[in-house]
Amino acid sequence: MRFPTLIVLIATAAMVAGCNQGSGEVGPKGEPGVAGPPGPAGPPGVSGSSIRTLTSSTCSADGCPVSCDADETLVSAICIGATSAKFSDNLQLSNGIMTARCGSSSTSTIATCARK
Repeated sequence: MRFPTLIVLIATAAMVAGCNQGSGEVGPKGEPGVAGPPGPAGPPGVSGSSIRTLTSSTCSADGCPVSCDADETLVSAICIGATSAKFSDNLQLSNGIMTARCGSSSTSTIATCARK
């Protein structure tokens, strides 16, 4: 061990040991702090469930299309196959409604919709 490092370690140990020496009496409790003003109110919450899951299993016939309702947004669509799953990469937007489709090798689509 280098000499300067040894001196630092000894000095640190001496300071820590000195901090523990005292009468052992607990001092008086301090005054409580003053709370700041309240923040602004948040937006109103939505009553009921705001997340919905849909499943379609007509992939071999039409690609398992899934669409959320007009007051919802498509969050995710997962194409389920016999041995794998992947996010749908076939998304179509028509009249403000997004539809997800999967390939014919998929067995089902699981979509998640959230209220706008």
